[in-house]
Amino acid sequence: MDVSLPERPYLHPGLKFAARMKQLSQALAIPEDAGTGLLEILKFLGTLALIMATALIMLMAG
Repeated sequence: MDVSLPERPYLHPGLKFAARMKQLSQALAIPEDAGTGLLEILKFLGTLALIMATALIMLMAG
């Protein structure tokens, strides 16, 4: 029984996400540069959430 396995999929985890973002932007008719801007905003909000979570942990630790 032959099984085809993708070659080292862990080396490029962002490719799958980028392909999904491109499909989503095409489905919603969003310009490609707007999708890039949205991605940057999401990264920024994620960073803020990480900082806030760290600050909350430090406050609780005393």
